[in-house]
Amino acid sequence: MISRQLRRRAPLVIPIAAFAFSAPAAAAVAAPPPRGGVRLDIASCPEVPEPAVRRIIGIELGDLLRAPGADTTGADRLAVRCADGSAWLQARGAETDPIDRTLRLADFPGDAAPRAVALAGIEMLASLNPAIRERIQARQAAPAPAPPNGKGTWVSASAVRRDFFSPNGFAGWGGRLDVERAFGVRWLATVGLELVTGGETVTLGDAGAVLLSLGGLWGVRAARGRVAGSLSGGARLGIARLEGTPAGGPGVTGASAMRPWWGPMLSARGALGLGAVSLVLSLEVGITARGAEGLAGGATVLAIDGAWLTIGAGLRF
Repeated sequence: MISRQLRRRAPLVIPIAAFAFSAPAAAAVAAPPPRGGVRLDIASCPEVPEPAVRRIIGIELGDLLRAPGADTTGADRLAVRCADGSAWLQARGAETDPIDRTLRLADFPGDAAPRAVALAGIEMLASLNPAIRERIQARQAAPAPAPPNGKGTWVSASAVRRDFFSPNGFAGWGGRLDVERAFGVRWLATVGLELVTGGETVTLGDAGAVLLSLGGLWGVRAARGRVAGSLSGGARLGIARLEGTPAGGPGVTGASAMRPWWGPMLSARGALGLGAVSLVLSLEVGITARGAEGLAGGATVLAIDGAWLTIGAGLRF
């Protein structure tokens, strides 16, 4: 009797049991997203535009700041109202008493008012909510970002052409190795070692020179995306090895000498990022404070003197 009743009820029991066991799984799948975060309300504040305040708070809090129209159930709330030249702020936690603060907008001229309101609001919210406080502390503890367009220290190798603009001025080709160091995002120090060779053919033979110099520069830099540039001032100090080779004939001898030279200079550089390396172009102008000359028959045939121009192209790592 009982078994027949159970058999007759089995078709009804099985669907009910299946529904009972599947209901928790369905509820878990359909569970709403986590609630909380920060809700921002600004009204009657033409001096403090909401988009500006929201942008600054968003930078500090990230996804904790809820977008307009999003579900803010259980969220902390920052309200801002303006009247009589002042901004009234109230921060209210989901489970805490509200705190208030008033800022005189006249103390923050121009676009400083939105930033002042945003930072004051963040400070009030952090005092109410440990999650917000931890987010700000983690952001402050994060390492500073690298300067744009590189690591902050670069080494570059360039081919260079150097010309001195004086009568019988030296001209030659060579190479330069530079080390650049960024200080913050604005300042740049550069040290470069350069070797250049060149010469002239005269009636008595050949006159040649080898120039080894060290340059030091300090200047400003700017970078955006893959492009960077700098403008610097400094000085170059070098040694010139001057050598004459006679064309031949009785009584004609050659000679060599080492002479120092130096002078102030200006340099402009540009770099284009190409992945792990950058293409570098440089332009250097200067004027000798002390020069050197190569003589043949008592006349100057090779002069490291006057104004100079150096053009370079290479790769930066």
